[in-house]
Amino acid sequence: MTEQRNGDGLPALLGAALREAAVDDEAERRAVAAFRRARDSGTHATSPRREDDWRPGVG
Repeated sequence: MTEQRNGDGLPALLGAALREAAVDDEAERRAVAAFRRARDSGTHATSPRREDDWRPGVG
């Protein structure tokens, strides 16, 4: 098995995943505001399915 040193492969992918990417602060603010509006509207107020609820002692 040959090791790749040209920037391809697992080491390069891991490095790219660990590098901090620029964050668009305004886009993040809009996304959080949209999430809060949806959450607070009650439209999506449902209980988790039993198989999706991993809290200990539930169900």
